[in-house]
Amino acid sequence: MKVISLNGNFKPSLKKTCAAIGIFDGVHRGHQYLIKQMLICARRLKLKPIIITFFPHPAHVLKPDMKFGYLTSLKDRFSLLSDLGIATCVVVRFNQSFSRVPPQKFIKNILVDKLGVKAIFVGDAFRFGKDRSGDIGLFQKLASLYGYEMHAVPALKNGGQIISSTRIRQLIGEGKLNEASRFLGRRVSVGGIVVKGSQRGKSLGFPTANVAYESDIFPPQGVYVVRVLLGRKEYPAIANLGTRPSFDKQISKLYLEVHILDFSKNIYGKRLKVSFLKKIRSEKKFTSPQALIQQIQKDEVWARKYFV
Repeated sequence: MKVISLNGNFKPSLKKTCAAIGIFDGVHRGHQYLIKQMLICARRLKLKPIIITFFPHPAHVLKPDMKFGYLTSLKDRFSLLSDLGIATCVVVRFNQSFSRVPPQKFIKNILVDKLGVKAIFVGDAFRFGKDRSGDIGLFQKLASLYGYEMHAVPALKNGGQIISSTRIRQLIGEGKLNEASRFLGRRVSVGGIVVKGSQRGKSLGFPTANVAYESDIFPPQGVYVVRVLLGRKEYPAIANLGTRPSFDKQISKLYLEVHILDFSKNIYGKRLKVSFLKKIRSEKKFTSPQALIQQIQKDEVWARKYFV
């Protein structure tokens, strides 16, 4: 995928494009539906399909006290968009200066002049520009003046509920993995690089991959049955998500440690994707290494039965 960073120095380089505009955090089923509609239009009008996204999230800039995480890292967002057939993604670096751009100027100077937009797809609740004063009505009002088609796509629903990133964050936080997966259109997962840890798992007879995760949103702490994607191959595994209370006094850092079943390769520095399938138990503190080993053995038996 070609990624274009749009800032004040960006010179016009794109022509005759069909754009889907939004944050697209999580690239969930609602986003997928909007993007697929955009791709159909791009083929019909023989335009170049592009995604226009914003980073960081506007809420992080405009409301810094608001605490919420990303469902996917920017890197994973690119990967998911690429899987949908997107070859070009424009990343607008959102800051205080950009937030003050009047909505008509955003349409004329950026979308039309710099990005060559001839068709626009957004969600029907999309707002933009200074004080969020731009809306679907303004897009439609200026369509004939600037020569583009305007498409406002209604929010997709699942079981009567609107599919949104906010709702998915809530579901994952509550441990409702199946429901979150239905909204996402894929399993709840976390990506990251395998880094060296304490080697404690290996000394206990259960070597683990310590994952330097890139995500902010996790299910509740505990032990899970997971699948691990390494390269193009998936492996059954067990993951511990927690603070390692049996060994560490500090309780603020969250660790993600994965024990891949029947696996012995050195994978330090490799990137994994860990998909959460089902919770086995909550994390707890053990009085001795032997007690922990016995529990891990039970967890592994449970996991192997799950994968049968």
